[in-house]
Amino acid sequence: MENLQTRGISLPRLGLGTFRMQGEVCRAAVESALALGYRQYRHRGNVWQRRCRRRGHRRISRRARNLHVTTKVWHENLAPDAIRRAFDASLKKLKLDHVDLYLVHWPSKNMNLPAIFETLLKLNQEGRTRAIGVANFNIALLKTVSNRSRRRSPATRSSIT
Repeated sequence: MENLQTRGISLPRLGLGTFRMQGEVCRAAVESALALGYRQYRHRGNVWQRRCRRRGHRRISRRARNLHVTTKVWHENLAPDAIRRAFDASLKKLKLDHVDLYLVHWPSKNMNLPAIFETLLKLNQEGRTRAIGVANFNIALLKTVSNRSRRRSPATRSSIT
């Protein structure tokens, strides 16, 4: 699969999201995607995803060196301490000591962008995530993020459903 090169990091252009997948369907989808060459695995840590991927996580953890792992913080956890707790919980569930990309999954009306990105930058500087970014932000918010971030142009992604 083709990769995107940005800020010295190679990111797979195509990844598998498992939103709302459960049980055997989820496990089979993850294993099929791996067999087809997918190397980006997106984890958000919600309850339905945790349950469906327990066995898949064990298999993925064994191959993590060959995978690009993205995890996201949900819009309800955007206070700095909540971001860290969510990040730590994701690492524990994934049985990893770092991820490749950590995203703010959705914007929130009352979010404090400078505080959010200060927290994300610290996680990056600590080596716990190789890259940081946002998902599902509109153009105006992306400009705000870019203008307020010490490191221009964090990673962005949009889902195609």
